[in-house]
Amino acid sequence: MTIENLTPVIGSIVHDIDLSDPGVLEAHGDELRRLFLDRQVIFFRNQKIDGASQVNLARLFGSVRPVSSTFPSHPDNEYVEILKSKGSRTGTDIWHADLTWQENPPVGACLYAVNVPQSGGDTMWASMTDAYDSLDDRVRELLEQLKAVHDWEGPELIASIKAGKDPDGRYADMRLRFPPIEHPVVKVHPETGRKLIFVNSLYCKRITPLPHGESARLLDYLSNLANVPERQVRFRWQPGSIAIWDNRSVQHYAVNDYHPFPREMHRVAIF
Repeated sequence: MTIENLTPVIGSIVHDIDLSDPGVLEAHGDELRRLFLDRQVIFFRNQKIDGASQVNLARLFGSVRPVSSTFPSHPDNEYVEILKSKGSRTGTDIWHADLTWQENPPVGACLYAVNVPQSGGDTMWASMTDAYDSLDDRVRELLEQLKAVHDWEGPELIASIKAGKDPDGRYADMRLRFPPIEHPVVKVHPETGRKLIFVNSLYCKRITPLPHGESARLLDYLSNLANVPERQVRFRWQPGSIAIWDNRSVQHYAVNDYHPFPREMHRVAIF
């Protein structure tokens, strides 16, 4: 097993490893976990894994749960989510971390490329620990006193519900189960102890207890911290590629430039 760092700050690709072999996972599990925490997102290429192997890989980094979202699960494995698209807008072409509108968002995710377009469809990740480290002490002190409101609803979804386009009541039920929630603007990573900015463009609606105008300006500033190229890594997918990232310390952006070509990815959420 050899490791290649893709940037100084974030992202490493692991070569010369067969992730379908349980013995390999056992032998290199500790090293992969350390790399995951240190580099925040790790990549593999030329892998041939089934659903069970992907779940075993994900379990190196945490626990897994059966799929319970809008996407279907793998017919042979209830923990594997199947993501099929043709480049239509899904809301992931914006910097975000997954499910931050939940009290306990996922620790990470394991994403496996099954079918990808010949070009386009890259994914980018940005280190939010590096974002925090870039701030001066005065700004850090201010941010550590604030919280951000995270909410899964967007304007289009609210309009759809009001127009009566939720006949089965699914979204209304989601609203009851998952009301807006507050998270600290600055969090401490529970395993590394590093501080990070926990604010993203997709789910964060306001900063408390700031007035509306100040909140909007600060949200814009904090959201733009992910746009700095020096704290990003960009990965070009190939069939058999795998990415595993730390959802606590990074944001990601799915580049939506491959319409109308199909793509199929298999994802296991890590908790």
